[in-house]
Amino acid sequence: MWENRSRMLFLSGLTLAAVVYIQMGMYLFYTMMGWDLQFNFLQLCKSTIHSLGFSQAGYVLDALVLYTFVWAVWMTLRQIRLCRRFEVTLLKNLDEQETARVNNAYRSGKDDVYVVSSREPLAFTVGLLRRRIVLSTGLLELLDDKELAAVIHHEAYHEEHADPLKVFLLSLLSNVFWYLPVLKHIHSNYKVVREVLADRHAMEQTGGMADLGRALLKLLKKRQSVSVMQAAHVSFADTAINYRIQRLLDPKIEVPFQLPTTSVFISFCVIFLLSQLFWVSMA
Repeated sequence: MWENRSRMLFLSGLTLAAVVYIQMGMYLFYTMMGWDLQFNFLQLCKSTIHSLGFSQAGYVLDALVLYTFVWAVWMTLRQIRLCRRFEVTLLKNLDEQETARVNNAYRSGKDDVYVVSSREPLAFTVGLLRRRIVLSTGLLELLDDKELAAVIHHEAYHEEHADPLKVFLLSLLSNVFWYLPVLKHIHSNYKVVREVLADRHAMEQTGGMADLGRALLKLLKKRQSVSVMQAAHVSFADTAINYRIQRLLDPKIEVPFQLPTTSVFISFCVIFLLSQLFWVSMA
């Protein structure tokens, strides 16, 4: 069920954004190159607006299209720069001895775990295309071997399934398409689902919930926070902590999948109004 929910949320977010982006792209080609693109949704909307005498509103449509593309490009380039900056910071604070020990002990000699010198207990997976599991020396001091293994298995799931990239994409879409509020709901729920799946993977690898539960409780008491880091990442103790602890105690607890009434209503209103403009233009 959780895999299906995760897939449905991610694909629905991408599909909705792709439909809008394709139409906007066609509209830009029409405006800049004079292509005769029949049945273009945005162009029909603009034509209808002009035919109704609201010519100034057409400029608002132009601004919205331009804003959407420019904002998406800027946020993507900014995230790439932040990831590169974080990589430099990571290497400066790398504890090479602990990094080698943890990789040999918990990752069968792989080199995807990086241990940084920090008193704050940190555990997260960072990176878009090249992903890394980042732990801190403070975390190693806080957890015992079994608890640490559970945390690493949790983060390994995020790494193997490219969760930092996927979460960033949905975050990007929810910010760029702020006028489609359902995307913000998709983004927040997707993060919760991915944490639940990573927890389940860790429990399967360690043979139970005890080690993972103790690790979560210890980090909760320490109030782990990586909010200052803006590079794309997913953190072990950053999302839906209370629910995850409850679910560890009682795996039968489920989160009812409820559509946000307000967001759905607004989205349907926007779709309805655009549809009306489409049919008026075709009449």
